[in-house]
Amino acid sequence: MNGAFKKEVARARTFGFEHEIAALRAAGLLQGGSLDNAVVVSGAKVLNDSGLRYGDEFVRHKILDSIGDLYLAGHPVVGHFHGSRSGHAMNHKLLAALFADASAYDIVPMTEASPHREIAFEDFAAAPPRAAAAHG
Repeated sequence: MNGAFKKEVARARTFGFEHEIAALRAAGLLQGGSLDNAVVVSGAKVLNDSGLRYGDEFVRHKILDSIGDLYLAGHPVVGHFHGSRSGHAMNHKLLAALFADASAYDIVPMTEASPHREIAFEDFAAAPPRAAAAHG
């Protein structure tokens, strides 16, 4: 791989809204959460002193979430993903629908000679939206 994932996506932090913090903490969530590992927004203002790591950090974090969610398929997914306002629940529904129809995907062995062995982040970013297909 060319390092694009590490450089362009992996450092994107999760984000949340200041007005939700108290309720989330009361529910036992946000353990370990801080301004070092999350972006907190109040209205139109980012509260982190250092600001955003990228101008589009929110979008990059959604990409990171989608990659993680698709990883839960249990097999590498070789295909195209186009999400619009997707989140963990929607990505889970996508995988459930995909795997509910055995004709919608193939699970094939990946070998060293596989043309899908090394796929660059740019290939995914530039790919046009199409129906999802999974190949293992």
